[in-house]
Amino acid sequence: MCFVYLTEPGTQLSKRGGTYVVTKEDERLYSIPAETIEGIILLGSVQISSQAAADLLRRQIPAYWLTGKGQYCGCFQPPSGQQVLKQQKQVLLQESPFSLAIGEKIVAAKIHNQRTLLQRYNRTAKSQKVVDTIQQLKALQKSLIKVDDKNKLLGVEGIAAKYYFSALSDMICPEFAFSGRNRRPPKDPFNAMLSLGYTLLGHEVYTALMIQGLHPYFGSLHKLRNGHPALVSDLLEEWRPVIVDAMVWSMIQHREIRPEHFIGRSSGKGIYLNEEGRKIFLRGYEKKMRTLYLRNGTKDTLRHHVIQQGYAYSRAIMNEDASLYAPYVLR
Repeated sequence: MCFVYLTEPGTQLSKRGGTYVVTKEDERLYSIPAETIEGIILLGSVQISSQAAADLLRRQIPAYWLTGKGQYCGCFQPPSGQQVLKQQKQVLLQESPFSLAIGEKIVAAKIHNQRTLLQRYNRTAKSQKVVDTIQQLKALQKSLIKVDDKNKLLGVEGIAAKYYFSALSDMICPEFAFSGRNRRPPKDPFNAMLSLGYTLLGHEVYTALMIQGLHPYFGSLHKLRNGHPALVSDLLEEWRPVIVDAMVWSMIQHREIRPEHFIGRSSGKGIYLNEEGRKIFLRGYEKKMRTLYLRNGTKDTLRHHVIQQGYAYSRAIMNEDASLYAPYVLR
């Protein structure tokens, strides 16, 4: 099974018999057996035929559209069973102790994962600033048990993120150094990669929720607002350091991604990966998602672990028991 990424401008995905065919200017580039596809990501000026779109829906294969810069445009999801009673519980539990408990678990796991990454990277860097930051994060994580409000939880998460990214920048090679998290548009190469990675990972979480019949717009931590899938944002938090931050760090340290893979440095309208850089990044992302990790005695891909988190959240909702949701934490 595989995810298909269409990135080359002018390419088209069509359906012929039992396969999907990718063409450009009437030239057949390659074909993919339909039964091997898990999902499709379309970036930039690529097209998909109506026959292929209908078949993807019939086979319950999601497809996501992004701009050439990696910004999310939209998606179509298969008409899988909507579990309205489960979604009703999501709405009713919005301001309950259950939601606060889930939110505290998510923020604690994210801070733990940030600390763990900094500890790993600082074995080589040996930065006193990073050592101090790790202690600050530890103190923030401990303070969560006294927080009795979701807004305060998000406040702690924001402070932790500021400390974390400042320390991360302190250890990275100078050509990729950055001054904190920024987006819409990203102002430096590091943030450009984070934004694209978080967008892709968000689709993974969205799919995991849809499989369970959950409503992606009613979460436990982030505020409700029109057009914002709050539950996706909630469950995404614990995975950001584990998957995207770690992958971006590795690609920079191993020089898989270099400064020449970015465009827009002089335009003032943001910095983004160029076509070659996107291909390298997407290969790295897919490799990461297929990496096997051991958790609770089960060795499986990160993609499958993300899907399992959707199941865990669903089970917790139906039982109104936050203890049934165990966030993913790095060891």
